[in-house]
Amino acid sequence: MGLFDFFKKKTETKFSSSVSEKELNNNKTNTEPILSSQEKSNRITTSTFNSVDFQTEACAIALWKIKENNYRRDPAIRELENIGLDNNQVRIIMDKVTFFVNEDLNEKFTANIGITPTLFDSENYQNQILVKAENWYQEELTNYGFVKFKLLEEDLNITQADLVISKLSLKVAEMVKNFQSELDSGFISEIKIQPNPEHKKGNVDKEQIDKYIGYGAYQMDRGDLENALELFDKAIELDEKATLAYANKGKLYSLQNDNDKALYFINKALEIEPNHPQILNNKVDILFDLLTENKITEAEFISIIKEILSKDSENPNALIYIIQYYLGQKEIDNAKASAKKLFKNYYTEQISTQLLLSTFAVLPIEDALQEFEIFEKELNEDAKYQLNYAKGLYLKGMGKFEDAINLYNTLNKLHPFSWNYYQIAIMKNLQGKTDECFQFLKQTFNLEPELKEDAKHYYELQNLSNHSEFIQLTKV
Repeated sequence: MGLFDFFKKKTETKFSSSVSEKELNNNKTNTEPILSSQEKSNRITTSTFNSVDFQTEACAIALWKIKENNYRRDPAIRELENIGLDNNQVRIIMDKVTFFVNEDLNEKFTANIGITPTLFDSENYQNQILVKAENWYQEELTNYGFVKFKLLEEDLNITQADLVISKLSLKVAEMVKNFQSELDSGFISEIKIQPNPEHKKGNVDKEQIDKYIGYGAYQMDRGDLENALELFDKAIELDEKATLAYANKGKLYSLQNDNDKALYFINKALEIEPNHPQILNNKVDILFDLLTENKITEAEFISIIKEILSKDSENPNALIYIIQYYLGQKEIDNAKASAKKLFKNYYTEQISTQLLLSTFAVLPIEDALQEFEIFEKELNEDAKYQLNYAKGLYLKGMGKFEDAINLYNTLNKLHPFSWNYYQIAIMKNLQGKTDECFQFLKQTFNLEPELKEDAKHYYELQNLSNHSEFIQLTKV
C-alpha cells in the first residue's frame, strides 16, 4: 500500500482534503465534532472577525474604497480580500456597509432640489429613468448604491432616487423569479456568455478582464466547461498575465480529469504569482491526483510538497500530506511541528484535529499529555477550546474515561456544546452506565436534535439499538 492510499479521492480542488473512515491508528479515537465548519483559508480568525472593533474598521475600509471609486463595489471587495477576509466574511462586511453607503449618499446629495414633480411623475420620464437605472445596474451588477449615485448625479433628489431604486428592485426580483422558473421548467436549457469581439488587448481595463474570469468561474460552477474555457481564454488574450485565468483553466482541466493539462496551467499561474496561497493549494490537489494515477512517484510528490512549503509554510493541503509522510518515516518531531502548525491555523477543520491526534498517539501517554499542555499556551481562546475537546478524544481513546468526562464537564461550564455531552454519553455507555448515558443523550439532543440520526448509526452505541428508551430518544 502506498503512503497516501488511505486518502479519499477528491472531486474538488479547494481545501477540503479528508482522510477515509480509517480511524486514527490504534487508539480508535473519533473526531467528528468541530466547533465550526467555516473554512479557515485566511488569516483572520473567527474571534477576531466577530469583534466589534474589527468589523467597524473593515466597514470603514470598504466605505472608503467605495467612495474613492464612485460607489463601485469591486475595489472594496478586493481590498477586503487583501487584508485576509474570506468570501463569506467579505459578504458580511459588504452587506453591513450597504447601510453606510446609503447614509453617505443621502448626506452628500442632501442639497439636491430634484426634478420638478410634473416632469418626474410623467410616464415618459419614468420609463426613461428606469431604463437608465437598469443600464447602470447591469454595469455594476447587484450594486444599488452605484445606481443611486448615478441617479443623484442626474439631479434627482433623495426621495426621487429611492423611488426609482424601489421600482428597479421590484423589476429585478420579477426578472429573477421568471428566469428561475424557466430554468426549472427546462424552457431555458443553457446559458452562454459570449466574449465581446470588440474587446482587444490594450482597449479594456482590468475590471473587464476580471469580469471575464468571474463569468468563466460562474459557467464552470454551472458545468458549462466549454463556455468557461472560452471566457478564460478571452481574459488571457486581453492580459497574458491574468493569473486567475490560468489558475481557473487548471481547475477546469482537473474537473475533466486531465491533470497533466491542469498542472501545466497551474504552473503558468504560479510563474506570475509564485507564492499565491490558493493556487499553491490547488497545485497540491492536482499533484495528489497525478500520484493516484501513478503519473508521479511518492518521492516526486513529497519533493514538490516540500518545495511548496518552502514558499508557503502554512499551506494547509501541503501540511496534511507532509504530516502523514513524516509519521510514515517515523520523523515524529517533524510530524509534531507540522501538525501543530496546521491545527493552530485551521483548528476548525476536522482533518487538523485528526492529524494532531494521530501524531500525539505515537507518543508515550505522559509525553502526549505534556504536549497538550505546552501547545495550549500557544493558542487563542477558541483554539484552546477545540484543543481541549481533542484532548478529551485522546483520553477517551486511551481508555481514560473519567479523565475525559471531567474535561468535557469543565468545557461545558465554559460553553455548553452538544458534542461534549455526546461524548460523555458514549463513554457512559462504554462503562455500562446505560441510565446515565440516556441522561447525557437527552442533553445532547436538546442542543442539537440532528445528532439523533447520527446516534442511530454510531458504532459505540449500537448495543442500544433495540433498547426502547434509546428508540424513543432518537425518534425524529
